[in-house]
Amino acid sequence: MIAEDRFLIQMPKEPAGYTSRNFVLLIVVIFMATFASSMVSASPVFFLVKDFVKAEESTAAIFGVLVSVSSVAMITANFAGGFLADRIGRKSVITLASAILAPSLLLYTIVPNIFWMIALYFSQMFSISLFQPAFTAFVADLSKVGSRGKAFGHYNLFWIGSTIPAPLVGGFLADTQGLRFPFAIAAPISLIALVTSFGLVETTRRPEENVFVEGEVEKTLMPFTSVMLIFGVIGLLTGVLNGMIAPLLRIYPMFKLGVSATELGLAFSVGSGLVTALVQIPGGRLTDSVGRKPLMLFSLLGVPFVIAIAYTGSLFELILAFAGLVAFGNLSAPAYYAWQMDLVPSSKRARTSGLINSITGVGMFIGPLLSTWLYQSQSNIVLPFIAATLPWIFQTPLILKLKETKTTKP
Repeated sequence: MIAEDRFLIQMPKEPAGYTSRNFVLLIVVIFMATFASSMVSASPVFFLVKDFVKAEESTAAIFGVLVSVSSVAMITANFAGGFLADRIGRKSVITLASAILAPSLLLYTIVPNIFWMIALYFSQMFSISLFQPAFTAFVADLSKVGSRGKAFGHYNLFWIGSTIPAPLVGGFLADTQGLRFPFAIAAPISLIALVTSFGLVETTRRPEENVFVEGEVEKTLMPFTSVMLIFGVIGLLTGVLNGMIAPLLRIYPMFKLGVSATELGLAFSVGSGLVTALVQIPGGRLTDSVGRKPLMLFSLLGVPFVIAIAYTGSLFELILAFAGLVAFGNLSAPAYYAWQMDLVPSSKRARTSGLINSITGVGMFIGPLLSTWLYQSQSNIVLPFIAATLPWIFQTPLILKLKETKTTKP
């Protein structure tokens, strides 16, 4: 195994950390971009589809198409963004993604039919996905292995924090000002991300600028190909899981509970955004103290909540079940990203993140097709939710196979 395939950590000329100016600017960019996209993605986009299509069966099918389209966008953007971020720099890719997002959101205000909507949704999801490898590598570059879980926890807290008010704001504006109004507000908000990105300072380093850190992590590390293989399969299963759940979380509340755009936005704001944000700091601290592997295994306790959603009879019950699913599922998010970045050198971080995210996107393309097919072909609404738990459970032996990288000195 060559040196570059062992654990390497960047040793910058100046002390780096997740309290640096670069890190703060990074948070502003992702907060504004995610807020703008989340304003429209959780509720207005799907209610605009419903307005175009009308019939429940056709609407459900288009919901599945939109989730699959976002998966294709995720695959292509992460693949390209990962390699570009390692080659031309993290900052350049982040600026490019910001420049694509704003016009994508603005054009929703004049979209004439469902076909153009699908194209715009692809563009929007492409830009958001293009960010991901560069951001992941940036955070890893700005942190050391002993505090990397905390760094990802704080980073996740701020960008996920934007998803708390955004869906509720978007849903409320759609109900009170018209379905297209939220898009007119989201577009200028996304421009703040573009302007802020110009202030970032590049962190890309050549392989020879990295040094092997003795004594900071355990020596039993894995070859790069093994890391890619195991995380790739985990990513695929995660994508199938998320892809199956995504349309169900719109179909069930809209057609079985009869919620409004504002109520659906509230469900995502509280059940997803708020809960995800609340578990990031504890998740990051536990990741660095007890290890990456225990946190990943602990997330399996969220499986029963997937099925519980199908038995909810009110908006309040839906939010509670949604919150349980999200809490257990996302407590391990800092561990998931820190573990990936621990096991690869700085020169391969963005492409590693990009490739794994692309594979996850393949799963997210397959997932909605499976769940909407089950929904349309079976009279029992519970069956698609039960099926969605299987990819989550199948991750267990793969997680056990990975080598722990928790530092010996927390």
